[in-house]
Amino acid sequence: MLKSPPPTENLAYHVGRLIILIGHCGKPQANPNKPPTITGRTLLAKLDFFMRYPNYLQRAAIKLDIACTVEDLGISKPDDVNTIESRMVRYLYGPWDSVYYVALAYMVGKGLIEPPRASKVDLFRLTPKGTTILGMFEADPDFSDLIRRANTIYKLFNAYNGSRLKLFIYDSFPEVVNRQLGEAAGNLRLRPARGPKNCGEGD
Repeated sequence: MLKSPPPTENLAYHVGRLIILIGHCGKPQANPNKPPTITGRTLLAKLDFFMRYPNYLQRAAIKLDIACTVEDLGISKPDDVNTIESRMVRYLYGPWDSVYYVALAYMVGKGLIEPPRASKVDLFRLTPKGTTILGMFEADPDFSDLIRRANTIYKLFNAYNGSRLKLFIYDSFPEVVNRQLGEAAGNLRLRPARGPKNCGEGD
C-alpha cells in the first residue's frame, strides 16, 4: 500500500497519487486519441477526497447501496478503513488542499499531464510520459491497494460531474463541510459496508 507521507507531506507522494487518480478515474473520451479525462478541479479534488479517506469511500458505498470488500477499499484489513492517506482541509467548496496548486504545476512542468488550455474548465489528462509512469505504478505491488481504491471510486462515481459529487459529499458527510475554514478533515469509525451489489460487479 502506498504509505502516508510524513508531516512535511512529500510532493512526490501527492504527484504519484494524482497520476493514479487521473489514470484510473478519468472518463473515456469520444475521441479514441484522447486519454481518460477528469473534467474540472472540483471533480478532481472530490475524487481525491475518497482516495485519501477510505472510511468516507466506505460510507459512500453504503449510501449508494453497493457492498465493498476491504480489497475494494484498498486496505489490508477492516481496521485500516480509518487510515488517513493525507489530510485535507475545509475550503469554500468542501474538502480541498492547497498542495494541488504546487502538485499540478509540477506535473505540467514535468510533462506528466497536459498543460491547461484556454477554456473555462480544466481538463486533467495524462501525457504519454505520465501514462508510462502510471504503468510503472501498476506493475509495482506497493501501489496495488491505492489502484484498487481508485478503481472503486471510478465504479461508484464515473457518472458524476464535479457539481454533483460536491453535492453528494455535502449531503452525505455534513461533518466535513461544516468544519471551520482551514480545519483539517478528520476520520470516523465506521460499520462494515454491506449491500446487494459488490463494487466489482457490473451495473
